[in-house]
Amino acid sequence: MRKLILILTFISVSCSAGKEQVMPFRNFGYSGERLFPIQSSDAENIVRIWINNSTSIDRVITIFKDSILNEQAELIEIGLTKNGKRKFLTQENKIPASGIANFFKKLDSLNLFKYKSQENFSLVLHEPFSLYVIEQKKGEKYNQFTFRTNFPNENEEETEFTVLEKFIMDEFQWEFKLK
Repeated sequence: MRKLILILTFISVSCSAGKEQVMPFRNFGYSGERLFPIQSSDAENIVRIWINNSTSIDRVITIFKDSILNEQAELIEIGLTKNGKRKFLTQENKIPASGIANFFKKLDSLNLFKYKSQENFSLVLHEPFSLYVIEQKKGEKYNQFTFRTNFPNENEEETEFTVLEKFIMDEFQWEFKLK
């Protein structure tokens, strides 16, 4: 009888579905901690970097500073593993190597608001390349642009985009899920 109760308890617990948590205090104002468009964010300074390094996992880095949640930085990895059969999602706090305040200072020195999307990019057949979509909002100013690089090719000619890519890679390091 004990075994039966134990088995029934185990089955009832293991069959329950995950429940969404109600977090009304998070809905007071949109800062940057969710994947909503940053153009509508209430954050004072926010940068979102979407990265695809020619793998099945896309990475989204969001760094923001506001009066509600102060400073935050996170890395979200979304994609597929195991030959495209298993969904993959991780979300972790990821502070830039130089710290959030210094990250924003370095970013300001790059003046991302003057960047425009890359016009020309020559793909090399059968070689990986990376796609970046960068969004920044500071006060009322907003800019979004895209560019590609031949990452991980280290012999690539230096441009403003490869400098930006190196800056991103130096500040945020993640583990590639390659075999």
